[in-house]
Parts: sequence; structure tokens; C-alpha cells
Amino acid sequence: MTIPTMRTDAFMNHAIDAHGDAVLRLALNQLRNVSDAQDAVQETFVRLLTSGTSFESDDHLRAWLLRVAINICHDHQKSAWSRRVDALDDSKAGGDTRELSTVSAEDIVLRNLRDHPVWHALADLPEDLRLVIHLAYVEQRDTAQIAQLLGIKAATVRTRLFRARKRLRDALSADGASRPAAENQARVSVQPGDASPHGPPVR
Repeated sequence: MTIPTMRTDAFMNHAIDAHGDAVLRLALNQLRNVSDAQDAVQETFVRLLTSGTSFESDDHLRAWLLRVAINICHDHQKSAWSRRVDALDDSKAGGDTRELSTVSAEDIVLRNLRDHPVWHALADLPEDLRLVIHLAYVEQRDTAQIAQLLGIKAATVRTRLFRARKRLRDALSADGASRPAAENQARVSVQPGDASPHGPPVR
């Protein structure tokens, strides 16, 4: 019988402080639901706690956590209990109040995120396209790193990024068409190769 390896408190505290937000952002991007994303984060760090993996660097640790979180989110989306009402996207549902009983900085960020046009545009993307966009612009991973994280070819990553960028541009352009001209001028479109606020271009 294999005995699970237990990490030290110092190691776990560092992992959570340094990478917990990144794991939560990825889980929110994939699951679109606050409580489900928090569950995925907890499961990710439980797996870290009992994993015997040795990490060469902090970036290696972050990549490992992201890979585990991706798998957990993927499994979650395939399960029957993931088909309930999307509390983060469905404004008519009033949101998931289990974790929002008090107003905090995180609550404000999540509420603003839910109302942002980019959030809704991302929601219309298939899971695989939404994931590469997140890894490229939020995690600022290059094509080779994304390919390694997802276990796919670099050419596939580039194809998915191209398709995702085009669909985002189209969605945001359609949304902007109904807005005043001044608001349209303030909106920043994601263009291939742009040095945008979302992160460096992925080549």
C-alpha cells in the first residue's frame, strides 16, 4: 500500500498564496460558476497535498497546478451535476449567495466580471477555445507552454487561438454596434499580435 506524501505547512501556504488566485481564475473561466470554481480549487490543492511530485521551480509548480485544475474542470463539466443553472452567468438567478453573504473585494470583482461584455463573449466560446485564450492572455503562456499543458501540438494551439480571437472580435464588434460611438472608441479589440492589456501576443 502506497502512503500519500504529505506536504509541509510552509510549502502549502506558499503554493496557495502564490498560485491560488491563478487556479481560481482558470476554474472560473472554465466552469463559469463561483461555488463550482471554489470546489475545483480545493480539490486541486488537496491533490497537491498528497502528490509525490518534486518541483524544479515555482513555475513548474504553477504549471502542475494549472494542469491538475484543467483536468478537474474537464471532469466536472462531463459530470451530471455540472449541468445545473449557471449561477455566475444567469443574472436572473441572482447569483450564488452561499459565498456572497458579505460584500468583499472579491465579490465586487466577480459582479463586475459578470457584467463585462468580454465575460459574455468568452461564455459563447467552446471550452477548448476559451481555455487557450485564458492561458495565453491571463496566464501569459507561450504557444509551446500551452501545448505542453494541454498535451496537444503547438500548431493546434495556434489554430485555436486564431479561431478564438476571431470569434471574440466578432462578438465584441456585434455588441459594440448597439453602443454609443464614444463607448465604441473606448473599447479595445483583441487583435492577433497586439500588445494588449490582456497580456503579450502569442506567436
